Amino acid sequence: MRLVEFGSTPVALDIYLEGYEGPSWETSPFRHRSGWLMVSEARFSMPFITWRQVLVACVTDQGEEFPPSVASRLFRMPTSLPRQSDHDPPEELEEVTERLYGEFLRRTDHDNLLYLEEEAERAEIKLQRFEMRCRGLQNKIDAAVRRLRAERRRSVDSGQRDEIDAKLHRLSAMADQLATSFRRRAAEIRAETDDVVSAVLAAHGRCGRLDHLYTISWHARSSRARPRLKLPLFQEEPWSVEAWRNRIEGGPSVGWGIQGVTRF
Repeated sequence: MRLVEFGSTPVALDIYLEGYEGPSWETSPFRHRSGWLMVSEARFSMPFITWRQVLVACVTDQGEEFPPSVASRLFRMPTSLPRQSDHDPPEELEEVTERLYGEFLRRTDHDNLLYLEEEAERAEIKLQRFEMRCRGLQNKIDAAVRRLRAERRRSVDSGQRDEIDAKLHRLSAMADQLATSFRRRAAEIRAETDDVVSAVLAAHGRCGRLDHLYTISWHARSSRARPRLKLPLFQEEPWSVEAWRNRIEGGPSVGWGIQGVTRF
């Protein structure tokens, strides 16, 4: 039975501490405890990337709040089969989720600005490289023009001078076309950065999307004589910097991955 089959209905699970695969001291916060766990997925879509993070809110019936780094240990413990909970989750659980979502939104604003800075740096490097190539071509044209003018001064044949003049005219047209191409490409590169600036400014203060995945009422147990299931884990995805690199190389554009739900 999967937790998604319960939809938004809270489920109850027994958590067996002895089955935890890490050091025993990491299970001590859960010993003789019961509480609630809410798992949600936060998304914030931008034209250049989609920020995504799984939010894990956890409170105990004893009035404690576990940070996500501690709550995520529950995902590595064996559990009983899920059953429908007889109780409703406390309001504190929703409040913790909202706070985590607020932190996620602030982080998207911060990382959007970092992305903008990197995009501006990439655009500047791209423009410098293109300018160097154009300058190299212009130097070759200038050298050819000097050579032809020297030949024309030495030439006494009018037909040869006419041929040299035609070549000089073509080279002059090439130089004009090169200058036009540089201005057009430079404007295109700057426009790409301007688009990112506009997207980042428009996104500031905007809400993303928060999808509830499931809510669990958990009770820590010591007995092993029960079914040994585990809570759903989440697929590893690239972190934001790696996502930016993938975008440059033509790869996927998804940011803020997690391993299980342990990276916060």
